[in-house]
Amino acid sequence: MNKIDPLDRPDVDAGQMGRLGDYAAIGLFTLAIFAVLKTAGDVIAPIVAAIFVGAILSRIAERLNQLGLPSVVANTLVVVCAVALGLLLIAGLAEPLASLVARAPDMARAVADMSQPLAQRLNRLLGELGHSHAGAPAGPGLGDAMGWITAFLGRLTPALEGLLIFFPCLAFFVAGRDSMRKQMVLAMPKRASRLSTLKTIAAVERALSQYFATTALVYASVGAVTGAIVLAFGLSQPLLWAVMTFALGYVPYIGVSLIALALTVAGLLTFQGLFALAPAALYLAAHLFSEFVIMPTLLGRRYEINPFLIFLAIVFWGWMWGPVGAILAVPLLVTAQTVADALMTEPDRAALP
Repeated sequence: MNKIDPLDRPDVDAGQMGRLGDYAAIGLFTLAIFAVLKTAGDVIAPIVAAIFVGAILSRIAERLNQLGLPSVVANTLVVVCAVALGLLLIAGLAEPLASLVARAPDMARAVADMSQPLAQRLNRLLGELGHSHAGAPAGPGLGDAMGWITAFLGRLTPALEGLLIFFPCLAFFVAGRDSMRKQMVLAMPKRASRLSTLKTIAAVERALSQYFATTALVYASVGAVTGAIVLAFGLSQPLLWAVMTFALGYVPYIGVSLIALALTVAGLLTFQGLFALAPAALYLAAHLFSEFVIMPTLLGRRYEINPFLIFLAIVFWGWMWGPVGAILAVPLLVTAQTVADALMTEPDRAALP
């Protein structure tokens, strides 16, 4: 009796088997890329952030060049101003952050005291339902607060390392952006592909510049309003609240939830009754007005992305690269959407940049 090779199937030709092999190779290569991105996230994430910021600063340098400044002078001026602004911001936030870390044990004890009545009521309710509990669950104590401080300080070292990668990459990217762009275009074999590459790069830079300029204006306004709310209610560190509101504005859904929760806790620690919820309520009103009125008016419907995709991107890139990945999730989606739109545009109808 002749044995039949299991791979010798008459209903599957060699072409289909070859395509299956190609798909498998592509899948394995994609998994390998994501594994590298995850493993080397502390290095790759600052580089990607520098590329995004550098693309925006390059547009500003182009405008300065059009006004008559030499290219080298414009690039240097833009990078120096950006680095100086970043260092001033870090220096300005150092004292409020140190004060917050120093007050963490007192805040933890206050939260524990505030949650004690609720814990006792829950314990009595569980006892009536037949569950035995020796006592009320303990709230966050000094040990928990010190653990939080240790974890916070432990995260500072990777953050400082990321800044040491971010600023040099930003400077070199802005300085060599024109030559890199030229090399990318000339690497294409045909004239049509060169024009398509040039058009795609210009479209991505234009989309990122418009997105970041608009969102920076809106989120800075919301941050200023939040700082004013904190100052008006007599809460501490209004500058820190304003900067955190601005930064977390780039993390949709999650950022606003964290700020609202933090303002609620701060209000409960300071005031009594429903008045304690006033700071969080005013912040939510300002955020909703900016998100549903100002942002659509300025950006229009061009950069509207499915909220489900935004949430998935935040979860995925947040898991990959932490808070930096969550902030970069929407810019990465905007870039992918712009590239897809540029590639699907018919070449004969596409306007050259």
